[in-house]
Amino acid sequence: MASQSPSARLSDGAAGRPLAAIRVVEYGRGISAAFAAKLFADVGAEVIKIEPPGGDVTRRCGPFFDDVADPEHAGLFLYLNANKLGAVLDLEHRADWEVFGALLGGADILIHNVPPVERACYGLSSPELCRRFPNLIVTTISPFGDWGPRANYRGYDLNVMHSSGFAAINPACSPYPDLPPTKLLSQQAEFQGGVHAAAASIAAWLHRRRGAAGQAIDVSEQECIAAMLGSSAVFWTHANKSTSRLGVRPLQPWMAAQCADGKLYMACVEEHQWRGLLKLLGNPEWGKEEIFNDRVSRAKNFDVLRPLLEGITRQRKVWELYHEGQRLRLPVAPLNRMTDVYANEQLLARKYFVELPGAGADERAIIGPGAPYQFSTMCWGLRRRAPRLGEHNAEIASLAAQLRDAGRGNEGPSAGPDPSARPLTGLRVLDFSWVWGGPFCTLQLAQLGADVIRVESANRLCLFRKLLPFADNIAGPNRSGLFNQVNQGKRSVVLELNNPAAVEVARRMVRWADVVVENFAPGVLERLGLGYGELRRLRPDLIMLSISGYGQSGPYRNYVSYGGITGAHSGFYAHNGPSEDEPRDLGATYADPAAGIMGATAILLALANKAMTGEGQYIDLAMMEALGTLAAEGLLEVAMNGREPRRLGNHDRWMSPHQCYKARGDAEMWVSIAVGSEDEWRSLCTAMDQPELADDPRFATAALRKTNESELERIIERWTKERDRWEITETLQRAGVAAFPTLSNKDLFEDPHMMERGFVIEIDHPEIGPRKHTSQPWTMSGTSNRKLPRAPLLGEHTVEVLQSVFAYSDEEIEMLKAQGALGIY
Repeated sequence: MASQSPSARLSDGAAGRPLAAIRVVEYGRGISAAFAAKLFADVGAEVIKIEPPGGDVTRRCGPFFDDVADPEHAGLFLYLNANKLGAVLDLEHRADWEVFGALLGGADILIHNVPPVERACYGLSSPELCRRFPNLIVTTISPFGDWGPRANYRGYDLNVMHSSGFAAINPACSPYPDLPPTKLLSQQAEFQGGVHAAAASIAAWLHRRRGAAGQAIDVSEQECIAAMLGSSAVFWTHANKSTSRLGVRPLQPWMAAQCADGKLYMACVEEHQWRGLLKLLGNPEWGKEEIFNDRVSRAKNFDVLRPLLEGITRQRKVWELYHEGQRLRLPVAPLNRMTDVYANEQLLARKYFVELPGAGADERAIIGPGAPYQFSTMCWGLRRRAPRLGEHNAEIASLAAQLRDAGRGNEGPSAGPDPSARPLTGLRVLDFSWVWGGPFCTLQLAQLGADVIRVESANRLCLFRKLLPFADNIAGPNRSGLFNQVNQGKRSVVLELNNPAAVEVARRMVRWADVVVENFAPGVLERLGLGYGELRRLRPDLIMLSISGYGQSGPYRNYVSYGGITGAHSGFYAHNGPSEDEPRDLGATYADPAAGIMGATAILLALANKAMTGEGQYIDLAMMEALGTLAAEGLLEVAMNGREPRRLGNHDRWMSPHQCYKARGDAEMWVSIAVGSEDEWRSLCTAMDQPELADDPRFATAALRKTNESELERIIERWTKERDRWEITETLQRAGVAAFPTLSNKDLFEDPHMMERGFVIEIDHPEIGPRKHTSQPWTMSGTSNRKLPRAPLLGEHTVEVLQSVFAYSDEEIEMLKAQGALGIY
């Protein structure tokens, strides 16, 4: 526990920051470990960043002012590493490792992303570190996990995205089978590896604080993204359907419509939304045609519908349609560019953008993304600039000496944890949320051991209980793959909250809860008497999270926003897909699970704060702001150079080759290949039996390969087209080159690596029988990793929970039923 660590610290003024008592050591390269540690640093934890000689790779990636490379003013590095102390150590040298070991002796958490195949030479074996430092939490992030058949495979973000099932469905609704499936903008696999690592690390710290030992946490980036697939994953397991990026959505209109000055994204698939859209467009006569009678018919006749819609929208301006549509409660939003995001009045009103401290070269300030969530009392902030290379070498060496002299608090014997317990065992969560973002958040808490009671309505079913796919294509509220995936391990209680008697039951439940989660439109719970101001009077130390599209304040707080709408508004869609195509939306609604895991992390940070101070917390999470945090690289390009970033598809700003190539077989057989060094380039040429390419003057350097990228890609694809995707992958991986096929949802659930790691699990269900699901994207060495119970039937636990948890009598329950408080199901 924290108090076991020596008291010597390198503080920059910890007053008012309870989490300053947590010390994190970060080591690695790139985004994932740095982002995980950033989430600690920005709420006050002491983070010591150890860089290898030459510095972190993000110092060389930009963006740079005026495109002039300067490792001390690289935008992404500055963003990821504010609030940290920095030193350079060469872990292959014994003297430097001794300094590193002394730091670990006084640390609570080590976060690193050194690939498993390279760890031995740096002394970073997790079992060995846990043996030497029994109270240390050792969190590793890697492309495919620390163990399993492909643990030693090399992978960049490109390869991980293609391995996860996400790229196979991205971009959505493409009409171009010859264009490759694509990754998401920036390096989302690394960002997700980072946020999941932070969440698991905080949970392990809370577990250790209760008397357990440290442990090793293994985070797989592949699994992080695969866990966010939504309907694509369960279409295979529940309806035996392989999903694709090609074709038209089965529900319409769900599209980006061309306007006079840009594009308006709309998802008006419900009948009342369709009628509202027709009203927005002036009630055209064609809206009465039989071929547009329902959302399925509109999808079948989309080739007729789209030009009719755009015939009107092309005469109107985006922002005019947006605000008028929102007044009609329509889910519409501008398809923004990154430059538009910086001018967004909602983000400006909420003071989302912040100045990176001391970041500007020649006094030029950098205004970047701010907090992904707002706390009521916790102190989020950027207090100090990112460290210059080796800036704190002397101070950190002195700290290591003090820790060595004081005795390493993390060495020596420690009591083992209860192997049957999970880190959050005993935590009580009341889940008022529905659909995806909120339930995905509480799924993370359930996977960590929390007791989650899902409050549902029988009169207004959770949308996920009504959406495809249904098991065996038979509809029913307990047969939805989406609901069954994101509600594993929870209990279902039906309360009709429009009934005053049900509200009184909810208030009684709040007194029991440690955490409340909701994602209704802002103001809904307040009108029911269940807003945070009222709930904290019932439970003063309550932690409450509200997830919404735009946040609980600001001019757009009441605007309708689904995850897809937020994706368009945040700039994500404008940068999605191959550069040869127009921008298209993502193959899965990324905003919802991204907000969900970010919300779970915020709750865990609030729990850590509560462990130190005893105080509760209100957390306001806007999906648009969470996405802005994850799109930092593109936003910083605007901030530093005043220009819109290029849409790259599978390409990288610096690396080449870095693309998805056609492999032998049908139209869906693709393989991703990425080269990040001269050694990897030469290895690729040799593995392709074309060693002469390595000395070809067109490709002699990374810059030249980038200049001649199209020709290089044609050469590589001539080779890949003649070979099976797995043959290519295994050949190149043996040569030390990062490669991986584009996996479909079917591939994912049949993958031996995923099954051996326990990420793909089979859960039996009383209505639909055994079905495969995805599990949590991390494993822990010291706590239970058993699969969760199945998702609940609608209202399955209502009577049991009211009786056993809240001591309602049979008579009281019958009265509640008679009053309609418990609904009919």
